[in-house]
Amino acid sequence: MRKIIYFFIFSILFLNGCSDTIEQGQISFLSNGKLSSDQKFLKILDINHLKSLNLNDSEIKWIIDTYKKRGYKRFFSNDSTLFDISFDLQCELDRSIWYGIPKIRIRSINKSHHFLEKEVLLMLNFGRMISDLNQGFFDFKERKLKQDLSLIFTEKYLKEIDTISLTKLFQKQGPTDTNYRFLAYNLYHYGKSHLIDTTEFKINPLEKDKTKLFKLAKKSLLSKGWLEEDADSSTFVNALKKFQTENGLDADGRIGKNTIYSLNESTYDKMLRASLSLDRLRNLNSYPKKFVKVNIPEFMLYFYADDTLRSSHRIIVGKVENQTPQLESKIWRIVCYPFWKVPSSIANKEILPAVQLNPNYLVKNHYKVYRSKDQEINPKNINWRKYSHFPYSVIQEPGAKNSLGIIKFEFNNSYSVYVHDTPNKNLFNTVFRSYSHGCMRCDKPVELAKSILTFDSIPGKVNPFRADTLDSLLAKPGNLPIPLIEPIPIYVVYETVAAEKENLIFHLDLYRREEELVKILKGKK
Repeated sequence: MRKIIYFFIFSILFLNGCSDTIEQGQISFLSNGKLSSDQKFLKILDINHLKSLNLNDSEIKWIIDTYKKRGYKRFFSNDSTLFDISFDLQCELDRSIWYGIPKIRIRSINKSHHFLEKEVLLMLNFGRMISDLNQGFFDFKERKLKQDLSLIFTEKYLKEIDTISLTKLFQKQGPTDTNYRFLAYNLYHYGKSHLIDTTEFKINPLEKDKTKLFKLAKKSLLSKGWLEEDADSSTFVNALKKFQTENGLDADGRIGKNTIYSLNESTYDKMLRASLSLDRLRNLNSYPKKFVKVNIPEFMLYFYADDTLRSSHRIIVGKVENQTPQLESKIWRIVCYPFWKVPSSIANKEILPAVQLNPNYLVKNHYKVYRSKDQEINPKNINWRKYSHFPYSVIQEPGAKNSLGIIKFEFNNSYSVYVHDTPNKNLFNTVFRSYSHGCMRCDKPVELAKSILTFDSIPGKVNPFRADTLDSLLAKPGNLPIPLIEPIPIYVVYETVAAEKENLIFHLDLYRREEELVKILKGKK
């Protein structure tokens, strides 16, 4: 009698706790009173029955192998009910996104499932969580979710549940890399401290009615838990500024185009972007001890040496129509006072119209025109108005007005982009720095060059061009390439979510490269 009462009470608690998706039910042989629980369970492990639970081939194989290794002993249930641990696990599964695992990865457990089927689905979801946290859930090359469930040592994780909580068990999974751990920690606490809304707003960036715009923005902030219903205009502006800071925007309290884009995005979608950033780190081979990392949406460049951040710099990246590419390469030399061979696209779209309006434009900006590699042409002798495309190659001489500034960092790539200085230093004072033709303009590039030269050595050999001689070299204008003794790996990445102190910063998906991936994680594509 006590067993029946306990089962009844526990069922109610389980169904009304963290999730209302699991309830008792009976179908086919599961309602046959003549069969024991063990017999019913073996029938559930039949391939056809597992297929009826919508498991794929990889999951079916994993489930059968897992229980076979356990001697078909159940973990989450006995002969009549589910254990308390199943309730705890369902709580963690309901907030899987806190760990960076999208809901789409978790098999739903509904009212029609028998408690023995729930045993199987809970085991599958447990295995999926452990597997995804360690090996990743997304194939970025193929742009699709991984299907295989390749977790091998299931039992050792199940045994750990006896000694630590599920929260700690899931938190300890994944790479030991500091960047991963920091981002994972902040994502979990973000989920714990924020209201996770799923509403996608459609505020028009071109809306001119300020009253309507205010109401829509307020509605979005209410949905995301940033405001109370009776908030006044002053409270609204303060909340909006905090929201802008968290989204990597200029905290000016104004409802501009980029702020509207962030307001339109649900908090859950932002966390999906965070899960993608975590998964990239799970799939990434360890960074070397010395490297340069550029994060496009963050508008930042970082130089690491001996596993320590040595220098960080604001950067300017490509406009939407001239996107900075993601790439991996090696910086092999630093060039003082570089020449700039102008790409034909820029020569056609920008320089030709400028010289047609002002014949002195080329001379004034120190451009030289060449018919061939060594055959220079006097631009004053050319009738530029008759051309619709720039007919020659054009090179800008080194100097203060050179578009590359006074220093450039060269690395081989198929996009003809590099990191360089710029004469337009004022642009670094803006928060949203998307102004270039694709190259990465670097703030304080001389400091970056000095840092790189300081650590440019191999056993028995150091670079003769040292950091303390760079200032004197730059004091004498003239093109001077400085080869590096040890080329430095450079990674130009696209990570829209970054951890900063105790917070997450959701940078704008500048080039909309994450939109398609987020749709996949939501099962929309």
